[in-house]
Amino acid sequence: MNRIVALIICLALALGVAAAETAAPKTQLGTLKVRGAFALQCALPKGYTLETIENEDSYCHAVLKSADGTKPELTIRIAFNEMASGLERLNDASDEAIANIEATFRAEDTVDISYMETAHGTKIMVVKEVRDNVDFVDFYTIYKGYEVEIVLHQVNPGDAGITDDQIQMAIDFLSDLDFIEA
Repeated sequence: MNRIVALIICLALALGVAAAETAAPKTQLGTLKVRGAFALQCALPKGYTLETIENEDSYCHAVLKSADGTKPELTIRIAFNEMASGLERLNDASDEAIANIEATFRAEDTVDISYMETAHGTKIMVVKEVRDNVDFVDFYTIYKGYEVEIVLHQVNPGDAGITDDQIQMAIDFLSDLDFIEA
């Protein structure tokens, strides 16, 4: 009987810890107020801080930096695009529109393009360089006519390139990305 009570108490404590972790507040990444305000919301990667560079009516630029200078940065650029003005999200883009967006990335570099979806249902295009030392991975989506681009890149040009673990860190970070009304 004591074992059952102890097991129930342990289970209750474990569920309580899990609930507390899921209820932890997110860190607001940026707010852009144009044609209806919205904010990006997500927990910051461990050891990273957010620095807003510019936040204007139709453009926002911020950087996620690590205190460890050897880790890559995440640059966030949000800009209104008339051509995307009718789209709520990248999820709503036609196959032709998606092909055109992919073509713009392929015109500049040799890249692999894949897709991921956040826990909140937002489709994100993942654009990764095809070469031994990857300098950048570009994560691209659309929200309410705004192009949202988050670029994982090396801080020092002489560094060995972005590792698979660093790419996974960015994917984990973006998996919880959410757009909210502000």
